[in-house]
Amino acid sequence: MPLKNRTAIVTGAGRGLGKSIAKAFAREGANVMMMSLDEDELMKVADEAGRVRPGRVIARAGDVSDEHDVSETVNETFERFQGVDILVNNAGIIGPPRFLEDADIASWNRTIGVNLGGFFLFTRAVLPHMIEKRRGKIINIISGLGEMPFPRFCAYAVSKAGGIQLTRSIASEMEPYGIQVNAIDPGVMDTGMQEEIRRLGPGVLGEEVFREFEEYRNEHLLKNPDDVAPLAVFLASGASNHITGRIGSMRFYRQMGWKG
Repeated sequence: MPLKNRTAIVTGAGRGLGKSIAKAFAREGANVMMMSLDEDELMKVADEAGRVRPGRVIARAGDVSDEHDVSETVNETFERFQGVDILVNNAGIIGPPRFLEDADIASWNRTIGVNLGGFFLFTRAVLPHMIEKRRGKIINIISGLGEMPFPRFCAYAVSKAGGIQLTRSIASEMEPYGIQVNAIDPGVMDTGMQEEIRRLGPGVLGEEVFREFEEYRNEHLLKNPDDVAPLAVFLASGASNHITGRIGSMRFYRQMGWKG
């Protein structure tokens, strides 16, 4: 098992890709701390993952943009498992699906706070331990929208662009300590977020954007999160020690040595 006795924190673990990654980590031998905002769905997933690795999967409801919640989650992980070897920054929200001039300030700030601020807070919280051990893996889940314009999703795109640059910057800073930092662009997945976007309808999204999201589903272009999770296992394992500061899709990482 490539992650045997390693300890991982996975944010946004109650659904979608975070859920798939947490369960995959447990199957591969990791101790897992799962965090998400929705306690009910989080505990259900933690129970499922815990059947694979009894006593080695824990969960804590919290907000990744709240410094106190982040600190408490990291502290509880240390108390239970005596360290953190892997961090998966996955939690994210859509943000205000509006043109910039119509986006309210609170929604804009909330999107940046969760999608980028959460990356920062968790990374900052685990780095001292990783630096001391001179070992660690940080995996950020980003989006192709961080590198391209997309109508009405400016806040989301800006937050993901920040995640891309954060990945590169932290990777450069941490390379002397043997800590690898990489980002996954999973593509368009069949998740609750996609359902939320489609439910907004053409009145909010505009006809063209709404039609595009409908086509993803109708033409079976949505990826299964379970197919992406093995890439996170690879990036969390010793097999990826030669990779840092990279941002890429599943296809990209196959060229870097992933056999998935």
